[in-house]
Amino acid sequence: MTDKLWGGRFDEDITQDVLDYTLTVDVDVRLVFADLWQDIAHVLMLGAGGIVPGEVARALLGSLLQLWEQNERGELRLRPELEDVHFNIEQMVIEELGREIGGHLQTARSRNDQVSTDTRMYLRRVQLDAVAANLDLIGVLLAFPEEELLAILPGYTHSQAAQPISVAFWKTAHASMLLRDVRRLRDAFGRTDESPLGACALAGTSFPLDRELTARLLGFGRVLSHALDATSARDYLIESAAAFAIGGNTLSRMAEEVVMWSGHEYSLVEVSDAYATGSSIMPQKKNPVVAELARGRAGRTAGTLVQLLTMAKGVTLGYSCDLQEDKPYLWHAIDAYLSTLRITAGQTRGLRFDSARGEELCWDNFSTATELANHLVAERGLAFREAHHVSGALVSALLKRGATLRDTAAGAEILAGLGHPVAEPVLARIFAPRNAVAGYVSPGGTSPASVGAVRDELNEAVAGHAAWLDETRRRIGDAQAAAFDAAREVAGGADLGKALDRILPTLNGGLS
Repeated sequence: MTDKLWGGRFDEDITQDVLDYTLTVDVDVRLVFADLWQDIAHVLMLGAGGIVPGEVARALLGSLLQLWEQNERGELRLRPELEDVHFNIEQMVIEELGREIGGHLQTARSRNDQVSTDTRMYLRRVQLDAVAANLDLIGVLLAFPEEELLAILPGYTHSQAAQPISVAFWKTAHASMLLRDVRRLRDAFGRTDESPLGACALAGTSFPLDRELTARLLGFGRVLSHALDATSARDYLIESAAAFAIGGNTLSRMAEEVVMWSGHEYSLVEVSDAYATGSSIMPQKKNPVVAELARGRAGRTAGTLVQLLTMAKGVTLGYSCDLQEDKPYLWHAIDAYLSTLRITAGQTRGLRFDSARGEELCWDNFSTATELANHLVAERGLAFREAHHVSGALVSALLKRGATLRDTAAGAEILAGLGHPVAEPVLARIFAPRNAVAGYVSPGGTSPASVGAVRDELNEAVAGHAAWLDETRRRIGDAQAAAFDAAREVAGGADLGKALDRILPTLNGGLS
């Protein structure tokens, strides 16, 4: 008989090749905190329900608390031959207490509900960290000085000059996009924050479990009630991966503009030296490598989403080992996304925009031609399509002369010939990029008042998300503190029922 914890019906052990192929300890390291916390909550529930004797629960809790302290000191090591984090911790408890006591730890539980519980607990932490990192970046974008309300940049459609915008308008646009990423993360959190613990292998158990108690001790918002669904579900992982992939794309699009605009041909923005590197051969180069890597690492988050969808699509209900392929890829996506969020915030603080260059480009690229059409509609009563035709004819004539909208004398002459004369001083006012930016007063437009209103709206949303983040972290932190306080009391000799009665009322904002 093999000496594996699952080895009762086996006559021989797996080979080293099979162990190497199936083990997960290298990725399970991130789950140790969750597995120990889960074990403590599970034992408290087993003891409270009389499923294991009180003295067994006390001994188990004492051993688990020692392992927790060992892990906090960075001294706990998972052994590859024990396959995963769950068997490692169970074996450590058995080695200390013996199988007669330590063997009770896995009562009324399976690795199937364990791994889903651990992963949800870790993923909750990641989702909250991602919300926080997004809010930090949004805060950087919204903290622009007042002069950036009329610091001119060309706006683009089809990668061609379109209409002038301001630096503040650009920053609030990206902040608005990032706030949707925050909302997606919060939505994913809601479906991650459900406890599968107590579902066991797939069908529940004959033991009288109190699943609401363990959910409260683990800080979950609710119990995922159906046992087969609870152990089978991986949609919360896929949804989280989708949020990370979309968030990675958001950051990549911002990085693309930084990379493009920092080139000599644009010269609209310069990154801080701390976020650039030079060339090994060309001494003049300043390469925006952080922004370039942000674009590239979006591929990691997108690839993870495809991997998880592919992994889950052919797995029937009930656990299959296919599903252990989720974490290696998800961990890479998490690391790429969080690190990119944080370094993008640092890079954004140091961006230096050249608004004089932006204004110069807007004069030369005809991006205020629409304002002539608007003027002809508002002041002359032309239909917009006719006014559009006149403005287009002016642009065409100026291009043939090698002129731009700066050449207001030529513009006045051409318009007079088209039968729509406009005085040169009026053209100078109409075509000035700063006037165009200031004049887009519609809600959401580029005028300082419109941008200021949007910033106020975004800041209000940030404050709401920050309050939710603080409250959610507090709720989960309170649950952990309460579970460990009860465990320490019981391990020290206190009555388990009284310990739970004392801490449970402190878990405000518990199950929904």
